Amino acid sequence: MNCDVCIIGGGAAGLTAALSASDGGAERVTVLEAAPRVGRKILASGNGRCNLANAGEPRYFGDADFALAVMKNKPAAAVLRFFRDLGLVTVEEAGGRVYPGCGQAAAVLDTLREALARRGVQEKCGARARKIERTSSGFLVKTDQGDVTARRVIVACGGMAGGKLGHDGGPYRLLTDLGHQMVTPKPALTQLIAEKEAVRGLSGLRVPAILTLCDGDRPAAAAGGEALFTDYGVSGVCAMQLSRDAGKMLDAGKKPTLYMDFTPMLALTPRVYDRLPAEKPDRHVPLALACLNDRRHILPKEQLLLGLAPKLLMQKLRGLDTEQLAKALVAYPVPIIGVKGFENAQVTSGGISCRDFSPETMESRLIPGLYCAGEMLNVDGDCGGYNLQFAFAGGILAGKSAGRASLKIE
Repeated sequence: MNCDVCIIGGGAAGLTAALSASDGGAERVTVLEAAPRVGRKILASGNGRCNLANAGEPRYFGDADFALAVMKNKPAAAVLRFFRDLGLVTVEEAGGRVYPGCGQAAAVLDTLREALARRGVQEKCGARARKIERTSSGFLVKTDQGDVTARRVIVACGGMAGGKLGHDGGPYRLLTDLGHQMVTPKPALTQLIAEKEAVRGLSGLRVPAILTLCDGDRPAAAAGGEALFTDYGVSGVCAMQLSRDAGKMLDAGKKPTLYMDFTPMLALTPRVYDRLPAEKPDRHVPLALACLNDRRHILPKEQLLLGLAPKLLMQKLRGLDTEQLAKALVAYPVPIIGVKGFENAQVTSGGISCRDFSPETMESRLIPGLYCAGEMLNVDGDCGGYNLQFAFAGGILAGKSAGRASLKIE
């Protein structure tokens, strides 16, 4: 099979790259996908709603400066305009999160695939790429279904997160074998594993809270939102936002503690759903103590939480005096002993180093004609659409450059 541009990976970055390459002038564009169908992670994203971008300030980790440069070249507004021009209607919700107007992730994938079909882009599923070789006229891509020759190649295989939706790390070798460096992949945006006693009896409880992750007495990171207690620890978006920091502490041999502040549940502080400044976890003790003292005029001491906190938490905190109870309500300690692995993670931290790629075109500085986009790279963002936005933006930039460059080759 011969093509002008070959895209390895049929996910968010790969499909947008294919469209952009075709629009850029490439006549023969082929998408190689190892799975039986393209776009499976798109369908699973945002709990099936697909949070495809965020209109707020970018929040990235890893090679964050590279990510910010990509966002400067292709900001959220440009990504949303790309989809609008394909016919997708989007809506912005709280926190700048952008979703398809119909609330269905399938609408995003259907819009992309219909546009690909109109442009004659070929999808080849079940074609796992094993090796990329340079040739005098471009590249040879060796796959499970035969060889593909291409003038330009875009690698967009995604990361290891998501269990069956991710990969086993093999695709990284497509680029490391050609000289690119890699940062060790780690699971990110995943659940926190706690010491059993801290969460015993609380499994299934959902509460609005402010979570502060501490390294000893030093607050390291914080997030707010709905926390979910599980039999193994703590889940929910706010907890998952802190998994990257918790993992780094654990890798360094430290023993992080998660302090849970329930004042949003007590209507004493706002219900925030975002990253927050890392402040002292017990700063709201006076608020909680004043609240409890007020309630002592209407309720006996042993029932101070009645009508204020859910039953499971009331039972967990039974027997504490008023001051101890106030401290527990604003700084409930949960020792963290691990984070869930790639099978539970929403995104991969680490991957191919960005230092040898251009943020204007996503082209390799080591090998002209070779590009990379999406979760393959050492960039990951917070929950809220940042990761898909980076994938879409990089795919558009890579496809546009590769499509135009393919026309210049005789």
